[in-house]
Parts: sequence; structure tokens; C-alpha cells
Amino acid sequence: MTNDPMSRRAEAQHPLTQSAAFKLHRATILVDRLADAYLKREHDLGYALYLVLLMVKLLGATSQQAIAANLDVSRASITQRVTALIEKGLVEVNPDPADSRANVVRLTDSGAALVDAAWRGLENHQDGLDRGVDQAALAAQLDRIIANAEAALAGPDAHRATMPAPAPAPAPAPAPAP
Repeated sequence: MTNDPMSRRAEAQHPLTQSAAFKLHRATILVDRLADAYLKREHDLGYALYLVLLMVKLLGATSQQAIAANLDVSRASITQRVTALIEKGLVEVNPDPADSRANVVRLTDSGAALVDAAWRGLENHQDGLDRGVDQAALAAQLDRIIANAEAALAGPDAHRATMPAPAPAPAPAPAPAP
């Protein structure tokens, strides 16, 4: 018996669970759970806080509004997360010199070191998660899904104009050796 609310048996009983969209959501939930467990255990930091640190690393010094937009969460949620990260000494917040109504969030040296160490740890911790998966094909298909979703969100005219021709299906990956 598993403590997973969506057991394999329950999945198999409903045709919805066979859709690629369902499987993508399900995989995301499970990978996020693995990341959260690792980050809490090894770095005393949940995945939601780590995502803020990661976003600041990727964007550079940036506004809380930009972090919220890139993570698709509310500004109030980011304010709470940034406050927790300030208390841990992982970010610093200063007034934006260009906009007196905004703040700029920057990683501290400790925050930058943690982002890098945690990323390496996540890569190692999830070793085996992608066993039997063709990494290049998966990355290409995920890039396609992301591009299609961004085009769809931009509106129906933009979606039609940017839709690339379907890529040929990749050859199945060979079964892993026992």
C-alpha cells in the first residue's frame, strides 16, 4: 500500500489518467515532492522558497513583481517567501532606485552558494528518476509543450502563427540492461 493519494490502481481505473496532460501534471507533482523532501532534509528549505532563490539567480537582482510573474504566483505569496529568505540570510531586499514603489531582491553570498549546492544535490538525489528516458527527446518534447503553451497564452492569432510543424516521434529508448 502506498501513501500516495493517487495510487496506480486508481490511475488505471479512469480513462482521463491516460492523457498526456494528466501524466505531465502527475510527473510534475511527484518530481516536486521529491525535490521538496530533499531540500527540507538537506538544506532546511522547502521547494517553494528554493524556487524564489532559483528565480533570483536566473533573473539577477530583480523585483518581487518579476519573481511573482515568473513563478505564476501572487505578489503576496512572494512577499511572504522573500521575508522567510531574508530571515535565513539568503536574500537581501533594497528599494529600487528606478521605482520608489518597488524593491529589488538580490541573493546574498550564502543564498548564491545554497542555490548552487542544492541544484547539484537535486541532480544527484533524483539520480535514477530518469532511468530509461531519452533525455534529448524528453527535453525536445518539453520545449515543444512550453512553446505551444506560451503561444496559446499569447492568444489564438499568435498561437496559429507560431505553431511549428510537428516533429517526428523519436525512436523508443532501448530498455535498460538488468
